[in-house]
Amino acid sequence: MAICPICGRETRGKNRICDSPICRKELQNSWYESSIAIPEGYLSVTEFAKKRNISVQAVAKNCRAGKYPGAVQEPQSGRWYIPEDLEGTIPLAEFVRRTARMKIKATDKEWQKIVERAAATKYSVNEYLIRLGLGKSV
Repeated sequence: MAICPICGRETRGKNRICDSPICRKELQNSWYESSIAIPEGYLSVTEFAKKRNISVQAVAKNCRAGKYPGAVQEPQSGRWYIPEDLEGTIPLAEFVRRTARMKIKATDKEWQKIVERAAATKYSVNEYLIRLGLGKSV
C-alpha cells in the first residue's frame, strides 16, 4: 500500500491519494494555473492567448508547429512557455478568425466584369476579390 502525499494516510489500489474529499480537492487545486511556476521572461499559453486575443488551442497548435521562435515545452508536464518579448513576427493572417464571410451581391453583368478583370491578372477570382477587399495591389 502507498501513502497519500497530502495527509499521510494509506491509499487503496493504484490510487495516488486517499479517498478523503479534502485530499481530492487539494490535488484538484494543484492542477490550476496559479500553482504553476512560470520561468521568468516567459508567458504561459493561456496568458499569451489572452494577450493576442486568440484561443488557447490555437496557441498550443502553433507551438507544436514551431511558429513561435523561442517557445519551449516543459518535458515533464508538457506545458508550453512562450517568450514575453516575442514581437509581431507571426503573420496576422494566421490569427484572423473567420467569424463571418463577406457576401458579394452582384448582377450577372457585374459578375462578368469581375471575372474578366480577374482573368487579366495572375490571380483567381477568389484571390482577386480578397486582395480588393484587403486593399492590396492587384
